[in-house]
Amino acid sequence: MSLKGKHEPTPAVKSTFKSTAFLPKGGAVTSISHPALRPSGFHPLLNGAAARDRALVTHLLDLWETEGFAQVAPIQVDSAEILLKGRPAQVQNRAFRFMDPENGAMLALLPDVTFGIARLAAGELAEVPRPLHLSYEGQAIRVSSSAARPLRQFGQVGVEVIGADAQAPVNITALALKSLKNLGLKDLHLSLVLPPLAENLIEKSNLPKALAEALDRKDEGKIRKLAGDQAEHFFRILEGDFTGEPSLKPLEDLAKALTSQFPEIQIRCEPFEQRGFAFQTGPSFALYAASFRGEIGRGGSYVSNGESCFGFTLYRDALLDALKP
Repeated sequence: MSLKGKHEPTPAVKSTFKSTAFLPKGGAVTSISHPALRPSGFHPLLNGAAARDRALVTHLLDLWETEGFAQVAPIQVDSAEILLKGRPAQVQNRAFRFMDPENGAMLALLPDVTFGIARLAAGELAEVPRPLHLSYEGQAIRVSSSAARPLRQFGQVGVEVIGADAQAPVNITALALKSLKNLGLKDLHLSLVLPPLAENLIEKSNLPKALAEALDRKDEGKIRKLAGDQAEHFFRILEGDFTGEPSLKPLEDLAKALTSQFPEIQIRCEPFEQRGFAFQTGPSFALYAASFRGEIGRGGSYVSNGESCFGFTLYRDALLDALKP
């Protein structure tokens, strides 16, 4: 694999990425371990995978430093009450919790490294002028896996803007795409979503809450049954016709700006998709590449401690799979 762009890695990093002879079959981050000896969803990095992972992280963090992002490292364990406060139930339920033997307080492991970034912004960095441009890498550990994330421990690397302005969605989504292109990934696909849309339209029209799941799954029969005479409006949105729905303008504007910058990238609007976007509050996205089946990253708008934020995270196991020779 080659790393392209003005930010070139050292020869040592290049050789690390190309050194796949000793990788496990599949070339990714899984290891040779007896399944009976490991909890499901947890795999060490062996046979060159750890070196490739470290080279990938170093390259991306160095690249983002040239873009003005300062690297931080949040702690892996924190107060469960503070770390998970205000998070939706499905997000809170991802976290491993245990009692601190020193004082009896309930602690939690980070189910997403971005939670630790939010804690830093509200704590040690609370008095630093906004916006904060932060980069990070770390391990997320979750109680259960999902179809999108079959691993329960996985590496993340990404950036967050705390105190984001109106240009952040375009600028940070563009940075995510530039970063992937810089790694040499081709045939990228960007899926743009607006997680609060379904709930807001349902509440506004006094329709059943179950309609949100039907819209997410594009279940035509259930949409007709639950939306009644308003079903056609939802179908028009699903087909990409946003006429007469002002709440979709931010997503439409984002799509236009990115299409102008990246005409070679397939950009699709999926406004009603909600799976995995439980705490996003505005335009958000998922990233895909032809060389990997599944998401390689995601990002979007959210509010943390009263501050508007925008960022993205890349899944390191997915990236290494997508980049294998």
